[in-house]
This record gives sequence, C-alpha cells and structure tokens, in this order.
Amino acid sequence: MKLTLSEKEFTLRCDMRALAAAKREAGIDLGKLSDDVVEIGTLVYYMAQSGAKHAGIPFDYDCDDFLGLIEVKDLDALGEAVGALLGGGDGKKK
Repeated sequence: MKLTLSEKEFTLRCDMRALAAAKREAGIDLGKLSDDVVEIGTLVYYMAQSGAKHAGIPFDYDCDDFLGLIEVKDLDALGEAVGALLGGGDGKKK
C-alpha cells in the first residue's frame, strides 16, 4: 500500500518484521492499539520501514523525523491505511 506524506511516497508493509519492531522498540501492542495519533503514526513508521526494506528502497528516517512528515490533514489517511493493513484489506479504495 502506498501512502504520501509531505509529498514523499512510502510503501507500507504490515508484516511480522514491522509488528515485532513496533512492539520491541516502541512498546506498541496490537491487542491494545488505541486511537492515539502518535501511536498510530509510530506504527505506520515501522510499516514504512519494512516496506522500504522489502522493496530494496533506502529508508533514511528515524521515527521522530518520520512523525514530522505527518500533518493533521494526513490523520484520516493514516487511520484508513492502518485499518486496511491490519484488517487484511489490500488498502485500495473501491
């Protein structure tokens, strides 16, 4: 799934690498995922990191820099992307 933040396109991949890193490094437990926008943005960071690694694309952002790319207007798209990826959808609008 593709997501554009601050005119930069990221490929999101919700795989075990992304989920394990989110849990290990940020303490994000999917069973207790809340509507906290920072937590959602952080989870998307790990999905973007994993997507770049899978695609062989450089990913030169730390979590803080990545969160800085997310504007308030992006929050709906972020929520939809996470919902589609965690819900097993393909993330494509119908």
